[in-house]
Amino acid sequence: MRLLNLWMAGLAVAGMVYADGLPEKELKRKAMNDANDRANLRQKTRFVVEKSDAFIQVPALYTNEAGFDRAKTVPTVKLQILPDQQPEYFPGGDQYMACWANWAYVARSDDNRFFMAASDHLAKGSDVHIYTYAPGADAVTKAVDVDDLLGWTADQYTDGKLHGHVGIISNRMLWGATHFGVMPDAAWYAAGYRGSWLFSFDLETGTGRNWGTPLPSNSLSCFSVDTRRGILAGTGEMGGFLCWDCNQHTNRFAGPLPNGWKWSPRSMLLDPSTGMFWGQEISGSPACFIRFDPATRTFKRFATPVPTGGAKSVLLRGHTDAPARDGWFYWATQSGQLFKFKPQGDGEPLVEPATTTWDQGRDTLQLALSPKGRYLYWMGKGDPSPVVQYDVTTGRKKALCWLQDHFFEKYGYWMDEVYGLNLSTDGSFLVICMNGTFTDKRSYAFGHPSCVVVEIPESERVE
Repeated sequence: MRLLNLWMAGLAVAGMVYADGLPEKELKRKAMNDANDRANLRQKTRFVVEKSDAFIQVPALYTNEAGFDRAKTVPTVKLQILPDQQPEYFPGGDQYMACWANWAYVARSDDNRFFMAASDHLAKGSDVHIYTYAPGADAVTKAVDVDDLLGWTADQYTDGKLHGHVGIISNRMLWGATHFGVMPDAAWYAAGYRGSWLFSFDLETGTGRNWGTPLPSNSLSCFSVDTRRGILAGTGEMGGFLCWDCNQHTNRFAGPLPNGWKWSPRSMLLDPSTGMFWGQEISGSPACFIRFDPATRTFKRFATPVPTGGAKSVLLRGHTDAPARDGWFYWATQSGQLFKFKPQGDGEPLVEPATTTWDQGRDTLQLALSPKGRYLYWMGKGDPSPVVQYDVTTGRKKALCWLQDHFFEKYGYWMDEVYGLNLSTDGSFLVICMNGTFTDKRSYAFGHPSCVVVEIPESERVE
């Protein structure tokens, strides 16, 4: 909101004619979007609804059909560009990337509402929004203006995005933390920057609270919320770890890990049966599993290494939020290795390889589990990348749909980067927060993130 006010002096609002001052890169991006947004999706305030045979056809660029099944029934798909992403283009200055994008998980409350984020990544006065989708709604709406809640000003060094997994406690209280876009330096701290802001927002009253920076000099790129017990745990690039009691509004732990350990800043699995958080300790090689117990405020590093699947990268990524039907959690690595994981008290966790997330080894940021635990769902990054259903009882992967070609050819909207995906409580539809833009090339995927709802035909999800 503050940046929008600053820009009003340079905008002829009636015609949205931009004044001089945009850098060349932004002028080119604007021209690209204007030329390719053939249906004016950027201005639509409702979903467009599509049902095309192309959704279940293998794209021309995809030549290897081995190892997966294909859905037989065409799904209905809804798409809307996330609203209120203003200003659309940015002047020069400190910025991680000059456009809007999503880097966070899609969260779901127990009453089946979905929450996703988008932000502009500026170093000063960034805008960070959380959006919501409710089943049957014909539009996505903005739920939380995080930067306004936190009281950020246009000339203040701020974080630039959300990067973790917000949680909704008792279908009402949303908890989360911000993460920097531009890497802070000495000038930031000298000007008063202290690290990630922690916030809560009451979805019933529409009021929120800024809880400050409970982990000074750290940015929480990774966090997760135990909504049953009211515990938020997070970590980030600077090596610190936070455990916050959302009920008592106090730190249970805030500081460095013991023994020089470092929790990987990209993945944190909550075991809902115990309330313990699991991740990957990366201070040495091989990278092994680590656990934090909020009840005792202790860490335990295990000897079991994260499986590599023969790949160089072993960074952990998406995981299921509960055990599947076979009793295992499922976890993915950055290189596309999917493995099964089972905590064993204080003993070494059990780990078994499952499959590759897709046969080209996609980086998969979020996995969703069906209500009765038979199916996993994900959509990896890359071109082309299908929405995948994985059957834990048979080990088979099925391509439910390919979305990219249809929306690119009909609307000029190219989607290539998906960071968040979640499933409805009854397993009937997926909600995806998709990074995309309007272009004539299949190469750039940021600038206009969208909400995509995929309705899964009943015949394709029998449990």
